[in-house]
Amino acid sequence: MMLQFRLMKHYFIASALVFITGIVLGMGFSDQFQSFIETQMKGLEQLSQSINDKPNPQWSLFWIIFWNNVSKSILIIGLGVFFGVLPLFFLLSNGLLLGYVMAVSSEKQSILYVIKAILPHGIIEIPAVIFACAFGLRLGILVLKSFGALTSATRSAKFKEDFRGFAKALVPVFIIIVVTLTAAALIESTFTYWLVQPQ
Repeated sequence: MMLQFRLMKHYFIASALVFITGIVLGMGFSDQFQSFIETQMKGLEQLSQSINDKPNPQWSLFWIIFWNNVSKSILIIGLGVFFGVLPLFFLLSNGLLLGYVMAVSSEKQSILYVIKAILPHGIIEIPAVIFACAFGLRLGILVLKSFGALTSATRSAKFKEDFRGFAKALVPVFIIIVVTLTAAALIESTFTYWLVQPQ
């Protein structure tokens, strides 16, 4: 397991850089991505409205956040099979949305409001999402390597060894994702929810 994590170092870094790039683009160049961002924001507004209509909005918020984040994070690992393209798109699009929300919120509210709204749960949630996407990216690279494995017995043996190690790591990876995103959802639906309420 620890060997797999050491092998994943460059994938973690690459995934984090793509996410940060998305944030920068969302904050500074939101006009170029306006239609995409507006579509995403409408979905978030509808979700927010559906939560507010529930008898216990915080409990509903927890389950929606938890299920949304866990299902997408695990799915994005599997979708990495398409050469790692979808995990990269997921990171970039989520970075774009976060950057846009941060920029708009800091203008309408304050930097302090942005910190209160994102930092408490984001410090756990964002690394967990990057972690999942890194494994999706790794799967995509393994798929690409599988084509090279067809050309020689040595490459084939190396590919099989790498893929076995990756597959064995998936169960603990899923456990880490579920545990961390449960904690993030709990914080977001309680502490963050309380922080952003009008005082």
